[in-house]
Amino acid sequence: MKILATIYKEFLLLIRDPGGMALIFIMPLALVIVMALVQDAPFRDYQEIKLEVIFVDQDRDSLSAKVLKAFKASPNVSLIVKNDTTEAKKLVQAGNFKAAIVLPKNASADLRRKTKQLISRVFANFGFSAETDSATLPVIDIKIFFDPTIKSNYRQALSGAVEKIAANVQTEWVLDELQQQLSEGREEAPQKITFDITKIMRIDERYASENKYQGLMLNSVQHNVPAWTMFAMFFILYPLAGNFIKEREEGSMLRLRLISGSQWPVISGKFGFYFMICLLQFVLMIAVGIYIMPLLGLTKLVLGSNPLGILLTASSVAMAATGYGVLIAVYFRTPQQALSFGSVSVVILSAIGGVWVPVYVMPEILQTVSRFSPMSWGLESFNDLFLRQASIRAILPNVLRLMGFAMAALATSVIIHKSRTVV
Repeated sequence: MKILATIYKEFLLLIRDPGGMALIFIMPLALVIVMALVQDAPFRDYQEIKLEVIFVDQDRDSLSAKVLKAFKASPNVSLIVKNDTTEAKKLVQAGNFKAAIVLPKNASADLRRKTKQLISRVFANFGFSAETDSATLPVIDIKIFFDPTIKSNYRQALSGAVEKIAANVQTEWVLDELQQQLSEGREEAPQKITFDITKIMRIDERYASENKYQGLMLNSVQHNVPAWTMFAMFFILYPLAGNFIKEREEGSMLRLRLISGSQWPVISGKFGFYFMICLLQFVLMIAVGIYIMPLLGLTKLVLGSNPLGILLTASSVAMAATGYGVLIAVYFRTPQQALSFGSVSVVILSAIGGVWVPVYVMPEILQTVSRFSPMSWGLESFNDLFLRQASIRAILPNVLRLMGFAMAALATSVIIHKSRTVV
């Protein structure tokens, strides 16, 4: 009965506090919407490579035709043809374009000659009569000018694409030259075989998930909704600590301690009430992700296919957040101390836990430190469930960590509460 009475008392205190209600319900909803909108462009920027690139074609031959054809088929790169290298370099330097590809004069002719020279030397090395070109040919220098502000992954992707096109052309021309030299001297030349190099080997990109959620990637909504939901849960310490310390200062806690019996029901009642509030926060934030985000032009939150795992993770995060709030409330003697330390510590835990930015973009030292943040455990579990379609067994280690953190905080709170003399 003490637990139920405590829960009812906390309910009355909360509904009589409009500021507290706004802090734990309205502010988190506004925060998750704003952060999802603000971070939508950066998330797209990390995941999508869409570039307008200048192409200076000084070759005007088959090699340049291959380059144009290959990039024309690419959805991520749009080539803008220019004739002057100096103009292209200035446009890139000014930031109007992210890169410029310059194909030098006679690139196709030089590549054909190099190919013929290579095959002739190979034949001569094996004792076949072949006319060998001993001239030292210059390196075919394909230049790529980059904007200094371009991200390294963009630069690597563009350079790799150009290298791949050039390599395919070289391979195709080597095979053509090989057939041509083998057919020389024959009365009846065999029919030339054409090769499509791209069909010999290809990269088949797929996501590891093989169900209806295949292809779902981490985006602004999938990251921010669970991340800021946990942030809101941990800020439950504001009303919890405020009410707890107020009762202690007004003498209510002293009267409760004078009643015979354990103090565990009082702590448990507070824990149980705010645990349910955390779960209510979770439901509201998830509803925003599913129904409100699409109305703002963002993607709809996808929950995956493991509702039991989601409930288990949400419950364990709510336990950890409430346990931490109870510990802060019991340990500190004044509201100023509790709320100042609590707010700063929650911000730090969220920052190193991947709430502000995903852990994988952090420096290595912070990635190591993040393993000790309960928010990191919760966020990793939500990512496993939403994006990787993980089973309960996969998220169980992080769930147990969160529950262990909650139980340790709650047990410490009871010990402190029993040992401290209320004045």
